[in-house]
Parts: sequence; C-alpha cells; structure tokens
Amino acid sequence: MDLANFIDSSYYTLLNTNKCQNELIRSERMCRLDLRRWGIFFIQKNHYYLVAPGDHLDWLIPTQKPRILICHDESTFRSGEMTSRRWMSNETAPFFSKGRGRSLMLSDFMVCHPSGPFFYLNENEWHKTITKYPDLLQNNDINYIDRTSTAAINVGADAYFDNETVLSQFHRLFKMLEFKTDYKDHDIDILVDNARTHTARQYNLNDFGKNIGSRCPVDVIEHYDENDIKKTIQCFFSSGPHQNKSKGLLQLAKELNIILPAKCSLSQLRELLSEDPAFQTKTKLENLAKTFNINIIYSPKFHCELNPIEGLWCNMKRFVRQRNDQQYNTMVLLIEQSRDHFVNIDLYKKLFRRFWQTCEAYRD
Repeated sequence: MDLANFIDSSYYTLLNTNKCQNELIRSERMCRLDLRRWGIFFIQKNHYYLVAPGDHLDWLIPTQKPRILICHDESTFRSGEMTSRRWMSNETAPFFSKGRGRSLMLSDFMVCHPSGPFFYLNENEWHKTITKYPDLLQNNDINYIDRTSTAAINVGADAYFDNETVLSQFHRLFKMLEFKTDYKDHDIDILVDNARTHTARQYNLNDFGKNIGSRCPVDVIEHYDENDIKKTIQCFFSSGPHQNKSKGLLQLAKELNIILPAKCSLSQLRELLSEDPAFQTKTKLENLAKTFNINIIYSPKFHCELNPIEGLWCNMKRFVRQRNDQQYNTMVLLIEQSRDHFVNIDLYKKLFRRFWQTCEAYRD
C-alpha cells in the first residue's frame, strides 16, 4: 500500500496538479501484480552476476548456470538544456536560451557483467558476425556506434524509435550476441521498458471476425504449445469452395479442437479462444527474441527504479548539462565523453547492486 501511495503522490507532484478523486493512479492490487511477475529474479538470483557489498565493488560469479541481465531503454538529449548554475562575470551572464534546442534520442543497452556496462564486439567478433549476417553492413535510418547495437536518432530529421525501428535494433543485437565470446554458454535476459513501442503485438483476438470471409489481420498464426513445440495454423483456405477466403474464428476454433456450444456468439467464441495458446499472443519483440533463445522481461509500469539503465541517463545528462554551451555539436561530443566517464567511475556496478537490493526490498 505504501508503494501505491508513493506512486500516486509522485504522479500529482510531477504534473503539478491537485488530486480530485479518491482512486489511486496505480492500485495496490496492480502494484502487487506487477511485482509478483518478478518472481523469476528471486528464484534465480544465484544465476546472475552480482556485485558484492562494500566499497570494493567486486563481482560475485554465479554459482549455478550463468545468466546475463541486459537492460534497455531510450532517452532524449536536448542541446538547450544546461545546469541551473552558471558562471557570472562583472554581474553579467552569458546568453541563455530558454528553448530546449535540437534533440538527439539514444537507445542503449547496459549489461550486468564483468566485461563492462556496454555491449560491443571486438574486431574479430565483428568480422565473424558480418560474415554470417552481411545485412548488418547496410545503411538505414538508425545511426549505430561501430560494432555495437547502441543507436541514435536526430529527432526531427531522421526516423523515430517506433516499434519497427526498435525491432530492427534488437534484431541487430540478437545477431551480435551469438559471437560475443564473454557471453558464451550464458543464457540472456533482456529487461525492457513496458512502453507501447516495445509491447506491440502481431495480432489481437478482437481483430478477427467470426465467420468465413470475415476480417483477418494475419495469414498464419504461429504459437508454442505446452511442450514448447512450435505450431502453425493457416488463417485462409488454400483450396476448396472457400479458397483464398479467411476461415474466421468459428472454423479456427474447430481446427484447434475447442468444444463449442450449439449456438455460440462472437463474444463467447472470443472468450473460449482467449484460453488457447494460439491466441495468448506474445509481443513481436518476444517472438523475435525466442528465435534466438533470448528471454524478454518487461519491467512493471511506473517502476523506473526496477530498470538500472535509468541511472545511466541521469549520470550522462548531468555530465552534459554541466559542460554544455547549448550547441548541438558540443552536446553530441559531450554525450560520447559522458559514456566514458560512466565507465571510469564504475557507477554501473552500484546501479545493479541497488537494483537487486530494491527487488529484495519489494519481496520482503
């Protein structure tokens, strides 16, 4: 309940508005549900790389089959943002623009592993990667740091990080992870923000019509059964009197061996099908990750403390603001320097240690 009240008060504080209703922004039940989904961390904590308590920040090696936690998020930097404190000379101050200026949006990954906080490949690993996946050399609307999956977009000039762009970036990462020597024989979990650009689904049960020839958003439904075996269902007739017509939910239910009442309405049909694995749809990102044997974990909504990479953005933006002169090119240079600064001070170890402490606090 304390967590629900904290989220509620923080929401109105950030928006600078007064609360005019009794309901909580995030109910106690939903907070419990969000955190309950994180049981994997409590059960499998010994599988991850951890940071020892104390000032030395030593790594604790997993005692069981090792897993690597990778955190992802996006953030926008604006050239007009500066620190609130400025130098003054002879009671005058340099011109300060109140506008936020040109923007650069970054999409990055932070890794909980002794090899370092940022994912990259060395020359040999990169050569092996592009030999198998030459498409990684093709130019697109995303600007990548060499031999990494760290991406940047000039907001207003380039494309935006929509779902397709995010999928493209993750696809690049999945291909590269295969050749990272330090990650060999490790399972990979990627912690992703629960945003719409990350959680888009291939199809929804409500997008299907009931009868033959009705609306159908996809040609094929692919899913995994209870034995984790991939199954495929064709949504259109390939022959017969209804060739090239959609099957509709009624016919799909029969093919899935679902027992239907004599007279089944569309709402009843959807309710019955919602229990079948074929329509318990995962996100596009989860389906893509599964083809590479990578696990996607969505962080609970309104819980930025449960994604360590948020601390990266805080540190980088503070570094940039303290040195920025409101010029876009200067900001871009400072962003690069802020990443080096972040590595040098070992802050990522403290962030991951705090992350695990936070998880344990919620469990208790």
